[in-house]
Amino acid sequence: MSNDGGIGELNGELNGILLAGGRSRRMGRDKALLDVGGKPLLAVLLGRMAGICGAIVVSAGDAERAAEYRQALTGFVADSETAGSVPDSVMANVSFAVDRYAGCGPLAGLHAGLSELPDGYAFIMGCDMPRLSEPLVRRMLAAAEAADADIAHVPDQPFHSLCHTRAAEPLGRLLEQGEYRVMRALEQLKAVTVEPESEEERQAFVNLNTPEAYRRFKEQ
Repeated sequence: MSNDGGIGELNGELNGILLAGGRSRRMGRDKALLDVGGKPLLAVLLGRMAGICGAIVVSAGDAERAAEYRQALTGFVADSETAGSVPDSVMANVSFAVDRYAGCGPLAGLHAGLSELPDGYAFIMGCDMPRLSEPLVRRMLAAAEAADADIAHVPDQPFHSLCHTRAAEPLGRLLEQGEYRVMRALEQLKAVTVEPESEEERQAFVNLNTPEAYRRFKEQ
């Protein structure tokens, strides 16, 4: 992850949401708990997000899963040579949210996370996305602020995106109406799209949805 421009600038402007409430049907086991370098992927992602985010909400779906994730994170301490460790100082800024619209998929998780954060933009990441592109996040934030947009995202990619907390209210209305499709819901918001400009930015959209994808990732 590039630090060009200084992490602190982003850390002062962004909070974060890690969406981890899915059922992982295609993987066959909880993607957030996949082993990556001896740590659960959840821990790796929180460590990376902490570099650009202040408060981070793990949108866990339900209270049982939130408790499982808290337990999984226990014991991970700072390690200056291992990217993705989760020091106590990071965990102090991590909270867990449960869906207010149970069983309604990732849109409900996004709504739950946005509803827990103070006013402003949040970086949204899926728990199956093992890479983070800081340069792309910077460009998204600049584009979102310039357009006063509700959301900034790569075309056809709803996550590894930025969303303003003011979107929680209209997303809640859509959930009330039975609209659970993320991309369809985002069409109702003021959006700005940002095209990836480098391979590093494109790699941010690798996801570990299947055992085969996970195997390929571990072999790299």
